Amino acid sequence: MVRGHRFGVYAVALLGVLAVSPIAAQQAPEFPTLATDHPIGEGVTQPCLDTVEGEAVCGRFRVLENRAAPAGRTIDVAFVVLKALNDGGHVDAYTRFNGGPGSPMTPAANSMAGRRADIRADRDVLLVDHRGTGNSTPLGCNNAYPTGMRSRFETVMPLDHVDGCRDMLSRRHDLSQYTTPNSMDDLAELSEWLGYAQLNINGGSYGTVEAQVFTRRHPDMVRTVIMNGVAPLQDRVYVHHARYLQESLENMYAECAEQSECSEAYPDLQAVTEEVLQTASTRPRLVRAGSMRSPFRIGPLSYALRGLLYGQSGTVPARIYEAKDGNWQTLADYYVQRQSWVGTTAGVPAGYHFSVLCAEDIDPLTWPEIEEASAGTFMGDYLIAGYKRACDRWPSAEMPASFFEPVTSNKPVLILSGGRDPVTPVVGGNKMAEQWPNSVHVVVPNGGHGQGGPCITAMLVHLIRTGSVSGIDTSCVQSRPPTAFEISGR
Repeated sequence: MVRGHRFGVYAVALLGVLAVSPIAAQQAPEFPTLATDHPIGEGVTQPCLDTVEGEAVCGRFRVLENRAAPAGRTIDVAFVVLKALNDGGHVDAYTRFNGGPGSPMTPAANSMAGRRADIRADRDVLLVDHRGTGNSTPLGCNNAYPTGMRSRFETVMPLDHVDGCRDMLSRRHDLSQYTTPNSMDDLAELSEWLGYAQLNINGGSYGTVEAQVFTRRHPDMVRTVIMNGVAPLQDRVYVHHARYLQESLENMYAECAEQSECSEAYPDLQAVTEEVLQTASTRPRLVRAGSMRSPFRIGPLSYALRGLLYGQSGTVPARIYEAKDGNWQTLADYYVQRQSWVGTTAGVPAGYHFSVLCAEDIDPLTWPEIEEASAGTFMGDYLIAGYKRACDRWPSAEMPASFFEPVTSNKPVLILSGGRDPVTPVVGGNKMAEQWPNSVHVVVPNGGHGQGGPCITAMLVHLIRTGSVSGIDTSCVQSRPPTAFEISGR
């Protein structure tokens, strides 16, 4: 057994938790339509993506929205199978879980067909849009903001918009049925129908929650696991995000101080950051937001910094010094851009996001717990209280106490953590390494949210090909390239 090893490693940050792989100018998957009387637990496939290497099929698979109501509504789950390039005879497939919660996978089929040739050599790649996401009846909140930009600029989750989305979606869906356990049971049924005895699971961010839930509910169907940015099931990680953000900034201060170019360009980075935060708290500057001008307060500023620290931490010192010099607009524009996910159907459907997070993370929290967890942080309860108020009006499931118990397993797992991750920091990876002793834990000291690059790829390919963490080559992790900080011409 390999128990909880930690290594520094070069990595290129993956796209943020809300992002999916780009498919611009590429052929989109086309999915079959199932007949009204199509049976539950059966699917249909058709050839698709004829421009990619090898064979690909797109399909839909019918499941019950509520398994306790066999005469009730159904969901047609969309999926893509990228067939193995060689006939290796494997009955285990590779599947990827994105973050969000709610990022779909089938839009990434074109890019995955090329990037995963190392795995496709002898294994199928299975990409699934879980219920309520992507092409599987997405629960998007594309209803209008009641008062336009005024509805959204001060809060990540505008409550009047949340109410409108809830009322719109509830007419067609039982929102309490969109949970991780239900999605993972859908996946198990689909995998069995496709003939896969086991899966090699690669989960990022919220996808690590899915990996834990699938392993607990369907352990015999799991062969190997990669967890990239771990959210332990028992931790309710969102309540800690204000503190994680603060720790990520402190990590960035330290590295900037170590680099002569950064420290010379931004000699008082921590003090200037504290000055900017104080200004946003007590004397917020006016910025443009759509057609209006509004004060840019500490909450939106914190949300913008959190987003940049996902994978763009090298730009943060420049943005901080710009604000010190009076230019707050770049940070405000980034905040508006990042907040826009709530009101769209593309990317992460907010309705699915709320149904999952409210049931599995937010609803069990009490206001005293929120106050304690956010005390002393500059973000305060801006993010978590916004979620709590939205979840108080969302018809989510009530999860049993057993759902929140730690998941333990002896399955082979590669655990990846970023030392500057403001969302799922190293502490989560450490916990998972203790719970899954057959593990290797790779820590990227200056990594953001999600680790990648050739070195990481070689590790996961070894794990999947051999089915073991033994022999994973860590010789590529000896050096730590510095963050490329943006140096502004002040």
